[in-house]
Amino acid sequence: MLSTTPEVKLPPVGVVITSYNCEAYIAQAIESVARQSVRNLDVVVVDDASQDRTVEVIEEALARLKDRRFRFVAMPSNLGQTGAVRRGLGELDTPFVCFLDGDDIWHETFVERHLATHLNTDFPVGFTYCDSHVINGDGELLAGTAWTIDGARGVASFPLKPALTLHAEWSSAWSCNSMASLMFRRSLVDLIFPESDESLRLYLDHYLTTFGMLVAGGIAIHESLYAYRMHGKNSHSQASVVGGTFATSRNDWQAINRDVLQLVHREMLARRDELCTAVGAGHFTHSLALFATALTEINAGTSKEEVVEENQQDTGGVLVRLGKLFGNSR
Repeated sequence: MLSTTPEVKLPPVGVVITSYNCEAYIAQAIESVARQSVRNLDVVVVDDASQDRTVEVIEEALARLKDRRFRFVAMPSNLGQTGAVRRGLGELDTPFVCFLDGDDIWHETFVERHLATHLNTDFPVGFTYCDSHVINGDGELLAGTAWTIDGARGVASFPLKPALTLHAEWSSAWSCNSMASLMFRRSLVDLIFPESDESLRLYLDHYLTTFGMLVAGGIAIHESLYAYRMHGKNSHSQASVVGGTFATSRNDWQAINRDVLQLVHREMLARRDELCTAVGAGHFTHSLALFATALTEINAGTSKEEVVEENQQDTGGVLVRLGKLFGNSR
């Protein structure tokens, strides 16, 4: 008698594509979602009151696709990243959700690999994140993992990297990738999403992954499943790829990191009862103590480094620290 492998229906995955003034790239982002190998998707494109032709380009792209999985929401006013994502989430009721910035691109197996990683019995974490390639405004490769070069065709291909790393506990040395690298359980997002749009107009990815790691843990997918675009007008990554532990941004990441971590800490305290109910009082107390200790050390270290910078009277130290954060792990 032949044995058969049992088959179980996959859950639907929700996708929020957010855009703001990215008329040159948003169509490519939308098309990359339409090409996903996993077909059971519910996709919302949210434009955050762009000032260029982004809305028109979105409407043209969706008209070409004629894909009933996609719908479009044009915001009447600009609310920032958190507000745009919140509006998109309001359209979805899927058990898993992903987020794509309007200037980035997913590779075809992005959803497939993330969903397979989530659907395991060993450690069903709250979110997954993956590696990335860095491309420029023309879609040309600037940095990535290992690749094979086809000089005749002028393209690079990337081998599969099936390795996964479980992160069951948050650490101040840990960092994640950008918004487009993530897949969350919707129940976790609902539990930890910021109360206010204005308090976090940017860096929602840093907030969600930090809070998510504290609450439910995460798994790193070592494979590069999307392309992060550095086109010179990014809200954060405005710097150049110079190699090594380069700084992707000229913004003061130390101050940004401190502000986001403090917001996470305040939200943890405000949601103590909900979090204890969801993950248990013991786990919550442990995570809160771990986080509070690290936050104290970060704040103390910031004060010391500010004194050193004032004495040296140069800004090089900021870029060195940014390089350590972004070049090695972010």
